[in-house]
Amino acid sequence: MNRKRLVLACGLLLCIVGISCEKTQVSVPPELKLSFETIKTQNATPAEYGELEGVVPDGPHLARMFFEKSDKSIVVVTINMDDGFVRDHVLVIPRK
Repeated sequence: MNRKRLVLACGLLLCIVGISCEKTQVSVPPELKLSFETIKTQNATPAEYGELEGVVPDGPHLARMFFEKSDKSIVVVTINMDDGFVRDHVLVIPRK
């Protein structure tokens, strides 16, 4: 009987702790936010993105290609391998 009460009390305590937790809001200064660009074509990657530095699988159907531009910034292009198309937005990571 005491064991059931202890288990019930622990479960209730965990519920209270879980409810009282809040996700803290992290504000990112505007100068630190990365930018997205619209890609010019859906069936090829523009040569202006520079040299291909690497490819990383991102789930069962996607891959991300990392290019290095001439100004050393990184461009991340997402490819849907099932449908065979390039996503319409690319992530641009500037380097200083």
